[in-house]
Amino acid sequence: MADVDETIRAYDRIAQAWRNARVAGSADFRERALLDRLVLPLPPDAQILDVGCGCGEPITAYLAERGVEVVGLDGSARMLDLARRAVPKATFVLGEMRTADPGGPFDAVVAWDSVFHIPRADHRNVFARFGSWLRPGGRLLVSLGGSGEAAFTSQMHGETFFYDGHEPSEALRIIESTGFRIEHWEVDDPSSHGHIAVLAVRERHLISTLKCNIEHHRP
Repeated sequence: MADVDETIRAYDRIAQAWRNARVAGSADFRERALLDRLVLPLPPDAQILDVGCGCGEPITAYLAERGVEVVGLDGSARMLDLARRAVPKATFVLGEMRTADPGGPFDAVVAWDSVFHIPRADHRNVFARFGSWLRPGGRLLVSLGGSGEAAFTSQMHGETFFYDGHEPSEALRIIESTGFRIEHWEVDDPSSHGHIAVLAVRERHLISTLKCNIEHHRP
């Protein structure tokens, strides 16, 4: 059984170790090309929400360096302490993606390696919430994990973390059903339980559908 609160507490406990490891490998981090593709069509004064921003490095920092306005959302207070020091130009909000109100609307939402800590039964609602935070035509970059098999746990820095996700075709179908058009998707890490990256665009005419999805699936 997933305990998202325990996942958040685990990230609090490993925050510094996680940050050290993440920054050590950030010189040529693999998300860079996808972030560039996400940002390229956006206006210079774009506002971007980073969901599950963690310590703010490298993704929040990279976006802020591009000159856009970035808001980071994370459930771990300790991670946000590190993020505020690392990226003072960004704004950070403490909260969990299923219940938080990060403001907006945004021109883009990034959710890298965060949705897979939420039970798959809640993913449709999460994607609908992402859509509701975006302007019409706003862009989404999300990574997902799981091959359709049962949820699993894994160790990281001595703590246990929960992971869950649909197999890729089902994940893409659910994203589309919440008002997005898939622009690109790829298997990001074949060795990691079907880890995929998805770029999508919020359709301009589906705001009523998005609101209905959120109300129907609200926890």
